[in-house]
Parts: sequence; C-alpha cells; structure tokens
Amino acid sequence: MENAQEKRKFVRLSALVDVIYNKRAVTEKELSITRNISQGGICLIAYDELNEQDVLDLKLYLPEDNTPIQAIGKVVWVKEFIIGSIEEGKRYDVGIEFMDIREEDVNRVNKYVFSHIK
Repeated sequence: MENAQEKRKFVRLSALVDVIYNKRAVTEKELSITRNISQGGICLIAYDELNEQDVLDLKLYLPEDNTPIQAIGKVVWVKEFIIGSIEEGKRYDVGIEFMDIREEDVNRVNKYVFSHIK
C-alpha cells in the first residue's frame, strides 16, 4: 500500500472568505466565496466558467478585517460540479495561485489561517 503524502507547499484552512474577482481584461466583477485559503492561493467557488491560465484581479475580505487583501492570481485548475439542475446549477471549484501579493497581505493571510487551525 502506498504512503500518501501531502504535496501542498502551504497549510490550507477550510474557510468561507468573501472574494471579488474579475479577469484582467474584463471590467465586470464577480462575487464569490472561498473553500479554502493559504498564503500561496485560494480555492473559490465560481458561478461562471474560468479557464486554466486565466489571470484574475482579486479582493479578499477576511472576517473581522475591514481592509481587503488585493492580489493578482492565476487559475491553475478548474473542476465543474452541479447543484440542483444542470441548467441552473453549474458551479466551478477554481484553484488560484497568488502571483502578486504584498508581503504584509501574505502575513495577514498566514495570521488568519494559523489562528483558526485547531
């Protein structure tokens, strides 16, 4: 039997964090929530299909913190799932790697993640 090892570089916290995102070439903004968050990126739930390699402007709103974290992220994977009907229930889990985020915002994410891990 193979020994399964964690391959992630950063500790992730399963958390619902509000996110506003938009594709860099598009001005329309979308509101979403995360499934998990780490200093290296997020997994969010999208209502619109995103593609691998899409570059997104992100604003993350950590609970109990009024100042959003702004970052640029790249979509590294997408998994479709259905809630309810196929016509109206398409959603997408989207893995996003931070490409550009201020060091102080990385520290804020780390503080949030590690303060909520039990």
